[in-house]
Amino acid sequence: MNHRQITMVALILYPLSLIAAGEQVVDINIEGMSCKFCAHKIQKELTLLPGVETVSVSIDDKKVHIVMSPGKKANVEQLKKKITASGFTPVETTTETRD
Repeated sequence: MNHRQITMVALILYPLSLIAAGEQVVDINIEGMSCKFCAHKIQKELTLLPGVETVSVSIDDKKVHIVMSPGKKANVEQLKKKITASGFTPVETTTETRD
């Protein structure tokens, strides 16, 4: 294979590796969150982190649901630090990978 063929193969296989890797989902229970402003503040801060695709916050469940971009692994400690810096307390965390 020449350089051009290798480049073409890499361009085709790299996106496939991201799809195959699935997306990681993190749920974090949060103490101290009681209003829409609290939820918005957490959502805004977490969305700024690299690799975070979507963030949804439930005031009723006192939980944040974070979906990472395909192929990106969550840095749970970084997520918790952002929540703490926003004035809230992260409690229980669950992580799963969706195919």
